Amino acid sequence: MTQTLVYVSCAESREIHVFSLDSAAGELRPRQCIGTRGAPSPLKLDRQGRVLYAGTREDSGSALAAYTIDASDGRLSLLGTVPAPGRPTYVACDNARRFGFSASYGDNNLAVFPLDAAGAPEPVSQVEENLMRAHAAVMDATNRWLIVPTLGVDAIRVYRLDTGGVLVANDPPAVIVRSGCGPRHFVFSPDNRHAHCLNELDGSIDAFDFDAATGTLERVQSISMLPHGFDGKPWAAELRGTPDGRFLYATERTSSVIAVFAVDLQSGRLSAFGHYPTETQPRGMAIDPSGRWLVAAGQLSAGVTLYERDGATGRLTTRHRQATGKDPICVEILTLPDRTT
Repeated sequence: MTQTLVYVSCAESREIHVFSLDSAAGELRPRQCIGTRGAPSPLKLDRQGRVLYAGTREDSGSALAAYTIDASDGRLSLLGTVPAPGRPTYVACDNARRFGFSASYGDNNLAVFPLDAAGAPEPVSQVEENLMRAHAAVMDATNRWLIVPTLGVDAIRVYRLDTGGVLVANDPPAVIVRSGCGPRHFVFSPDNRHAHCLNELDGSIDAFDFDAATGTLERVQSISMLPHGFDGKPWAAELRGTPDGRFLYATERTSSVIAVFAVDLQSGRLSAFGHYPTETQPRGMAIDPSGRWLVAAGQLSAGVTLYERDGATGRLTTRHRQATGKDPICVEILTLPDRTT
């Protein structure tokens, strides 16, 4: 029998919470709460589902930490940690789990860490500086191109990852987007032909065509994610796509909603579907590998809400709310394979 686990970083209480998802009951159930040395913010699972990476911050310095995932129950054990040259805002690793990345919004840089055979990070091997408000580091399906949105200069940087783990700026090195939009989070379509970028400061999403041969992006659409009648200051946070590529979900913190978009699989263009009220000041959100469940976290409400997705329409139905530690930031979801057969 498969198991689905939900991982939530809670910065203020310095914890990572692990919940099991009971799909029959539609509920989240506490499984583990592990303390962290620093305040954990970004989380990211490796593609193999064996290691969870976390970026932590404390007065004495920041770090990239790796946790092994128990294959029987999803519990975490610290595998290793190394200092990071900037306060991590986003962490990730390449598809082969040979190199880790940490983007720092506050310190305007991107760091590369070699990973050992188990996935533990080794001391930083490269730092790209002067990346103003670097907000993510997303690898494409070919494991060749790393995309880094830089909110401070309204540009999306593109790097080529060579076989030795060195990042080389592409030609051209960046795509310039609208002034003041604030590119933040970025996702590729499952077929790697399209991509979407959530813009924090104007509450919009840009759609791009992506050429995996050259690493180039061509913008084809910009669409608002803000609810009807919105009159506040946009503060977009998270962007996630469904495994089948047919829907995108985005969180907006000022209005505390989840925006839903249908995706045209041929063109990558978006059509607005609707908005759902959610946790107060939602930051992190994730969709499980089956596409049936979505979990959103509220920084100010100290909880997560579990939604059941309608795969045909994209609609969300609230199923369960679960308290977390203080200041929940990021959410990751993993389904463990059935090991009884």
